[in-house]
Amino acid sequence: MHASSKPKAIKKWKVLDSDLVLNEKWYRVRRDTVEIEPGKIIDDYYLGLFNDVALVVALTANQHLPLVRQYKHGAGEILLELPAGYIDGGEQPLAAAKRELREETGFTAPTWQKLGTFYKNSAKARGDNVHLFLALNAEKTTDQQLDENENIEIVVTPFAKAVAMAGWGQIEGSDSALGLLLAERAVPRFSSKGSNV
Repeated sequence: MHASSKPKAIKKWKVLDSDLVLNEKWYRVRRDTVEIEPGKIIDDYYLGLFNDVALVVALTANQHLPLVRQYKHGAGEILLELPAGYIDGGEQPLAAAKRELREETGFTAPTWQKLGTFYKNSAKARGDNVHLFLALNAEKTTDQQLDENENIEIVVTPFAKAVAMAGWGQIEGSDSALGLLLAERAVPRFSSKGSNV
C-alpha cells in the first residue's frame, strides 16, 4: 500500500445465515454465511462456541501465589498456569473466578480486583474470552475440589519468580503470562487501595 492511498472503511461483517454443525458436551461449532462487503460472501466461516474463562492471580500476604500444573490435551503438554476455568451459564465472572480458585487450589481471598477482559481467539471463536482477576491476601482454607477428569498439582511460587517466568516464556499459556504481567503492574495500586470488585 502506498503512503498516499487511503484504506477502505472497516465495517462489521453481516451474518446472512448460521447453523450449529457440531453440538457436543466439550465442543460446539457454528457455520456462518457472512457478507464481508456488498456482493462478497463467504458461506463456510466456522466458529468454535465456548463459555468465557475466569483466570486468577491470587497473592498471599507474603507475595506468593498458587500456580497449577496439569496436562492440557490441546497442547499435548503438562503446563504450569494460573488457576482458571470456564464460566458456567448465568454465572458472573467474579463468582466463577472465586469458585475456580477454591476448587483447583483450595485458596480463597477477601479482596478482588478485575484486571480486564481479553479475546483469546478473536478470529475463530465466539466466547472463550478471558476475564482476569487479581485476588489479594489469599490463603489456603480448604482441600481441592476437582472434577473427575482433573489431575492438578498446586505449585506455590513467589510472585516475582512467576512474573519472571512469564517474561522468559517459561509459563507458556498466553492468558496466564498476560495475567501475571498485568498483575505485576496492578499490585502496588490495588494493595494500597484495598479494592474489592
